[in-house]
Amino acid sequence: MQLPARNTLAVVGAGPIGLEAAAAALDHGLDVHLFEQGEVGSHPLGWGHVRMFTPWRMNLGPHSRTHLEAAGWTAPDLDACPTGAELVGRYLEPLAKLAELKDRIHTHSQVVSIGRHGLLKDDLIGSLERAERPFRLLVRDQGGRENYIHAFAVMDASGVYATPNWAGTGGIPARSEIYLRPQLSYHLDDVLGPRREVYAGHRTMVIGGGPTAATTVAALAKLADEVPGTAVAWVTHTPAASLYAAKDDPLPERRALYEKARGFLAGAHPAVTHVGGAEVEGFEFNSATHRYRVQLAVGDQPRVEEVDLVIVNTGYGADDSLYRELQVHECFATRAPMKLATALLGAAAGDCLTTPVFGADVLANPEPRFYVLGHKSYGRNPDFLLETGYRQVEDVVSLLAKESRARVPA
Repeated sequence: MQLPARNTLAVVGAGPIGLEAAAAALDHGLDVHLFEQGEVGSHPLGWGHVRMFTPWRMNLGPHSRTHLEAAGWTAPDLDACPTGAELVGRYLEPLAKLAELKDRIHTHSQVVSIGRHGLLKDDLIGSLERAERPFRLLVRDQGGRENYIHAFAVMDASGVYATPNWAGTGGIPARSEIYLRPQLSYHLDDVLGPRREVYAGHRTMVIGGGPTAATTVAALAKLADEVPGTAVAWVTHTPAASLYAAKDDPLPERRALYEKARGFLAGAHPAVTHVGGAEVEGFEFNSATHRYRVQLAVGDQPRVEEVDLVIVNTGYGADDSLYRELQVHECFATRAPMKLATALLGAAAGDCLTTPVFGADVLANPEPRFYVLGHKSYGRNPDFLLETGYRQVEDVVSLLAKESRARVPA
């Protein structure tokens, strides 16, 4: 096999962090190619109807913005909060179409697995000698054809939205959840848009106690105001008193959502029923009535709720299957790379706005020149901001470029 150049970089994921990595890599003289299993910005498009908590000024990568403005692009109102669809349409898609980037971005190209050429996970354990072997990526196109791509550095910025958590207690599937999963929803359905007719006039169970679940409940409550017979059974593991605490939140969109959520929990909306302190034990589906019977445990008491539809909004987690043959030390609690997970747990900030940003030394893995960046790098820690990811990118790309230059023969 002919070795690739030392400055080659493969990036997985064409979201905001992956595209910023590609732009930064070009600026630092790296030969970068980016692989995306769907379309550019497929994850933000998946919740495209939802408005972000953070304004445009916090969501634009510095390298990406520089490239866009050089091509005549004008930034949106920096104080406005974009929706997911606006983030893609007004920022990510124009970025991906730039002349210097478009031929380096390969959409509908799924990275199936990443390894080291000629090495297994347990070869040369903890040795920098592994860096002398290029990474080997198995990439599959839309037609199922597979090819190998080789590079001397890899960034996984594939995000977490594609890997939702289970509904069952303890984080494992509830009874029959695996079987019924294809007909349950695990994402942010647009219940006021294209999915309106699915939910209108029906009783829906929403499972989860985070901002995603609150967003879904708020949308269904609005639908109930417009369509009689629409109702929500909101199930949370945490009791109501411990959810969505009131505070002087500097993010107006989040503050407004949490205020609505507290109202729903307090019974302010007649169409929303809250069941707190509950664990999901199992699902049954009646094919004759097309209804679900959801078995819950509330304290020591069993409880059954009958609903027409189920939305599971219990959060998302990192999928480490891509790099199972690489030497990545994962945290036993969050499944994030260990150094970063330890630093985040030690910081104990508890909010995305106050969580510190850590550099390339903390982002490093035992696998040389392999980095997990973006939301995926935080594992199950939700306190991630796009501007955090952009700073990760700058630190890591700068280091990779410096290492590549050091290896170029005189």
